[in-house]
Formats: sequence, structure tokens, C-alpha cells
Amino acid sequence: MGVSVIFRLLNRWFFLLYCLVALNACEQPQPKANPPVLNVGERQLTLQQFERELKMNYPDLDELPYPEQLQLKIQMVHRLIERELVYAEAERIDLRLTPDELDEAVADLRGNYSAEEYRQVLREAGQSEQSWKQALKQRLMTIKVSSAVLGSQVQVSEKEAETYYLANKDEFRRPAELRARQMLFENIEDAEAVLKLLKKGADFATLAKEHSLSPDREDGGNLGYFSRGQLPPEFDKVLFTLGAGQLSDPVESPYGVHLFLVERRRKAGLRPYAAVKDEIIAKLSQQREEEAFQKWLEKLHSETRVVVDWKLLKIEQQN
Repeated sequence: MGVSVIFRLLNRWFFLLYCLVALNACEQPQPKANPPVLNVGERQLTLQQFERELKMNYPDLDELPYPEQLQLKIQMVHRLIERELVYAEAERIDLRLTPDELDEAVADLRGNYSAEEYRQVLREAGQSEQSWKQALKQRLMTIKVSSAVLGSQVQVSEKEAETYYLANKDEFRRPAELRARQMLFENIEDAEAVLKLLKKGADFATLAKEHSLSPDREDGGNLGYFSRGQLPPEFDKVLFTLGAGQLSDPVESPYGVHLFLVERRRKAGLRPYAAVKDEIIAKLSQQREEEAFQKWLEKLHSETRVVVDWKLLKIEQQN
């Protein structure tokens, strides 16, 4: 499975933001004073460990009505069963996650945000950096195991991709689009000062790196291609009146004051197969992998001894 497929899986999964702890969360058999609530093959999880995981995933659990608390506990049990099945398989085939692999994934997901800006994003989402990294470790290990056990089952040929394209052309019709860059300032005075430099011929991308407050400044304020409705209305109102190569006047928004440069306009039309081939292969590979992985996981579950002490969890027996 290619890197592009791996990171599409990661990006799709990333905005779900559920946290599970690291590979060693389940210990070997515990003393009787701290009996396991979950046995998955030879792996075990104690009540203390389960409650820690529950608190990490749902820090406001105690504030919820009891029926909702109960449902979340049950969901957590099933998540942990799946996780431990995957980790047991990783141990069996001797798969490990290296620090470099984790660092690369963190950097890819963080994109152009600085470390502090990304911590702020996580805080606003109710996550800590530690819990997020633990969740990422679990997801990366799942992907590695999936790649190892499924192998060629998820590969998609160019012929299959072309067939999909021809049968689903409407999916690849695009609206009129712009490619633009932006800069963000704290106040209109700063924006106007930079605008004067731009009108004298200064390079937009260079000044964005020097003066912009937006995270995309590291890429020269590049916004890529977008159509109407993908950006805030106050941006669309200005951007779609500009021609290629034109600068905007300062535009105020709740984020601050912006300057825009429209680099290119692209008419509505059908995206050519060559431009979407990799996208189609990644999409079909992802779908095929998810289906195959779920079947594999269900089979592994049926072949593994799984015992849950529902009484110790104070949950009525589940089917």
C-alpha cells in the first residue's frame, strides 16, 4: 500500500480524533488484587487501565447522563478489543513502529502549523498532545499490520481506475476555481504597508513568509485551488471579482485583515483522467483495504479467546 493511501487514511481518520493509549497499555496477567476486566488472547487490561483509557477519551464523561455514560463504556470495550487483536498480531509477526515513522506522520499531519499553533488546535478540540500522539501510534500500527496481512488484496490496477473514471465521470466535474495566495495581518495599517510594497513589484510569497500571521505563511500563503463556498463569504465576494494576477485591497474578517493575490482562474469542466488517476487508485485502495481489513478482523476475533468482565465494569452482560 502506497504512502499516499496511508496518509489519506490518516487524514480521513484524523478529524474523528478518538484517543487510545500506546502499545504497552495492556500488561501481562495482573495480581489478583487488580484483576483484569478484559482478556484478548494472552493480553489483559485491568480495571484501573480501562478507567484511565476511558478518562483520556472522554474527560467529561461524569457530566453526561448515565445512559450515555454506559453506551460510551461499551463502545470503549469494543474499541479496546479491536486494538488488542491488532497489537497481538503485530507481536506475532514482529512488527514495530519506529520513532522516525511517528515523527514523519506527526510532521505530515501538522502541515504548516508551528508546534505551538498545533497544540492550540488540539486544545480547542479537547485533546492533549500526549493523548493525540498515543492515538496516532495506534493508528499507524493498525495500518502497518493491515499492509502486512492483506498485501496484494488491496492493490488497484490502472485498468480498474480507468474503468471507474469512465463509469463515474460526474464525480470528476469541477466548478469554476481560483488559485490564490493570502496574507494575514493584525490590523489594516500593517496590511496597507505591505500592499504598497506589492504594488511596487515585491514578491507576494516572499512577503507572506516575512509578514503574514497565517499558518500557510511557510508556503508563501498558498491557498491552492478552490471554488465558491469553500472559503468564508467575505473572501468569495472579493476573490471571485479579481482576474488572474490581481491583488485585493485589505479584507477584514474575524481572523484579522487579509490581502489576496489571485494567481490563476480555471473554468468549470471535466477533470482529465491523467489528473485524477492517482486520486482514484488511492480511493479504491482505501475502500478495498477497509473492507478486507474488517473481514480479517472479524475472523481474527472469532478465532481468539475474548473475555470481558462486564460485572466488574458495572455493565450488564452484552451480546
